[in-house]
Amino acid sequence: MDKTLTIMSVWVLAASGIQLGTLWIMKLSILPLLNGLPYDRYVSTCQRIKMHVFHPIAVWNGVIAAGIGVVAAVAAPGVGSAVLFIVGSVGMLVVGLTSEGVNRPIWRQIEKWSTDTVDDERWAQKRHTWHLAHVVRTYGGILAVAGYLAAILTV
Repeated sequence: MDKTLTIMSVWVLAASGIQLGTLWIMKLSILPLLNGLPYDRYVSTCQRIKMHVFHPIAVWNGVIAAGIGVVAAVAAPGVGSAVLFIVGSVGMLVVGLTSEGVNRPIWRQIEKWSTDTVDDERWAQKRHTWHLAHVVRTYGGILAVAGYLAAILTV
């Protein structure tokens, strides 16, 4: 493997691994914590987390890694490894697009909610949608890590 492809391979594997690790931590610890809270504490806690700082980092990490994965696919010596780099990049795009298109807008709405008024139906639906989107992006992260790792192993 040439130096450029090695650098790109390390980059995409590290970026996707960090992304997946973050999503997995959220799945195993943060979401169960939040979902166990009553409405007022849920809103108050969510508003203190300041996810608007994390979401842009996650999106840009996904977009940049996906782009580098496509360049790595072009530079790959074989069709099999090229396809696997593309699979990894698709996984990273799933993470980024789901984060930006579903999770982040819901989080921005929650940031504006009042702890004094509760709309149980709205709250339950938003939590359910956010959870489903988180599952999708977690599987996207798994796909990305698996694709990039397999690509690296076949180069």
